[in-house]
Amino acid sequence: MSTEHHPVPRLPGRRLAIALGLAGALALAVTAPAAALAPPDDSSSLSWGRTHVYDDGLAVTVAPPSAFTPGDTSAGHRAGYQAVAWKVTLKNGTPKAFKTSLVAVYAKYGPAGERAERVFDSANGIGSDFEGSISRGRSATVTYVFDIPRAAVGSLDIEAVPHVFDYEGTHWTGPLNARTGQN
Repeated sequence: MSTEHHPVPRLPGRRLAIALGLAGALALAVTAPAAALAPPDDSSSLSWGRTHVYDDGLAVTVAPPSAFTPGDTSAGHRAGYQAVAWKVTLKNGTPKAFKTSLVAVYAKYGPAGERAERVFDSANGIGSDFEGSISRGRSATVTYVFDIPRAAVGSLDIEAVPHVFDYEGTHWTGPLNARTGQN
């Protein structure tokens, strides 16, 4: 067994790659809008119909959920589950047009926060996301439908993220109850 030490050769460009990675992360942090860096006004979730306004003036509202009956050609709906629809509205109070290409909406259910499957039903106009941009001072609304086990409609959580890179998500929670159309 040899006790002689042999240095490990360094890979060329390793320092450059690390420096570029750090520079990129720093650039993202510096160029992110203030709305993204500011924590939400309230750390708890909102109730249905309430509006969350970000520091830059962008407002998000999630209407109370309603039961939805998918058509025969829908995708994502399973027997024994309740399709639940939410209208998500973005109102642009920012100084310029708001691009909606990176809006994300997620739904969870039950005490463990299990992920709900999205329902697509083109025959009933369900499944499209926000498109294009929203002019300053204007609003846009999209209906999202998720499949929830019937036993879990008492504990729903929907999260809306206006732009996955620039904004924190906001949660709305509550049940699907008789006033909102539960079957």
